[in-house]
Amino acid sequence: MISDFDDGRSKSFYCIAATLLPTVDLEVSLNKAEEKMKLEKIREDDVKAKSKIFKEILNEVAEREGTELKLRKKAKS
Repeated sequence: MISDFDDGRSKSFYCIAATLLPTVDLEVSLNKAEEKMKLEKIREDDVKAKSKIFKEILNEVAEREGTELKLRKKAKS
């Protein structure tokens, strides 16, 4: 997942998704992203576009599951 879709700024997002979403949902999301890339004729080396597509799909799945894929940092006290 990270090797194919990481645009250099998404590793934390993908780790959160892998932790919070069921494995089946991750596999389905990967397949949907690959299908959408083929439909939109996204090049293999266009990591930024691939990452955007995959993030959108993961966020849709998370929303259906009632989950938010967001890192919440502790406030400094």
